[in-house]
Amino acid sequence: MESKVFNIKLKVLTPIHIGDGNSYDPTDYTIDKNELHVIDHDRFIQKINSNKTLYNDFLERIKNFTPERIGLINFIREQSKGLYKYSLKLDEKALEYVEKFPNEIGRAPIDRFIRNPFDDTIYIPGSSIKGALRSAIIEVIFRKLLPKEEDKCKYSDQRNELLENLIENEQNSSKHVNKKHSLELLLTQTFKLNDAKNDILKHVLVSDFLPSEASLQICYPINKSATKENNIPALLECAMPESTFEGTITFKEQFFIELGKILDNIVNITKSDSPKKNSLQDFDGNLLAKWIRANYFDKVLRCEVEKTKFKYNQTEGNNFVLKIGKHAGALSKSIAGLRKIKVNAFDTEIGRKEIKIEDSQTTFWYINNKPMGWVLGEVISSSHLN
Repeated sequence: MESKVFNIKLKVLTPIHIGDGNSYDPTDYTIDKNELHVIDHDRFIQKINSNKTLYNDFLERIKNFTPERIGLINFIREQSKGLYKYSLKLDEKALEYVEKFPNEIGRAPIDRFIRNPFDDTIYIPGSSIKGALRSAIIEVIFRKLLPKEEDKCKYSDQRNELLENLIENEQNSSKHVNKKHSLELLLTQTFKLNDAKNDILKHVLVSDFLPSEASLQICYPINKSATKENNIPALLECAMPESTFEGTITFKEQFFIELGKILDNIVNITKSDSPKKNSLQDFDGNLLAKWIRANYFDKVLRCEVEKTKFKYNQTEGNNFVLKIGKHAGALSKSIAGLRKIKVNAFDTEIGRKEIKIEDSQTTFWYINNKPMGWVLGEVISSSHLN
């Protein structure tokens, strides 16, 4: 098969946050009513340097600064009025938090959405999409073993048995046999997750997704289960519903070659007809969307609907739903029910929180009563890569 390039458009359905470790620190912003104003430090420094009195005052406050004293923060905010890069609205919950705890928000950092350092525009890094795509592709491959198995949220013993057989089949042709870590071996043997040189996904190239239209807010995330919610004092800069991003996904010819080998291996184990004919001969936008839906609609979204009552209509054709970003939930990163999830849950017997291993996540992150991380994808066009 020839290499193929797909042009993809993503439309944000629920608030998403993708960070890079940077924050708006207290000296980076000021809040007025329901707006957060991001200070332009270059213009602020120009103002201070042009006024000797302000300059000396500024140096004195820096010398005497401690985390408990907010005189420096107040000085910067006062002298930066009108010197802003851009402004962001606070959502209702974030505004409630600011009004209730004005001193805390005066000191607190706010997690930034990843931005281009040259022009401050946000974007969705290709690595976020590729990680989500990895789970979808592996799920598709595993469904070749049990095509009628729904495996929404629960661990499948039957599927696990077949997958261990797949491992053993691969191990028989290798001198290195280690059954102790069979599930880990399944992933490393099939997709070489710990070996970039041999990882089949190295033959899939995902560009960064740039905004065609972006709406941003400062949001207050809530983590809740079916019975309670935990308000965590943290604010996030989020891309809001109706924001759109565009990028490309390229499947190189070698990807199809390696995938064909894996599918042939499955055929040998299951004694079924070759799934490769249906999967790879006509690899178009509809099939790519179907692959992604197999994981994110059939497994992740159905499970979330059952637990949280979140409603969204099924996509079809060249459309698909995808879950990305911070607080998207461990379920969206779980592969075919095999990778169990660490849950920080309260243990009533010992009276404190303990890390437990569960089949699926027990809580979900919400903003404005919407679970975080959902985007609607559309394959706009495709072409062959020479």
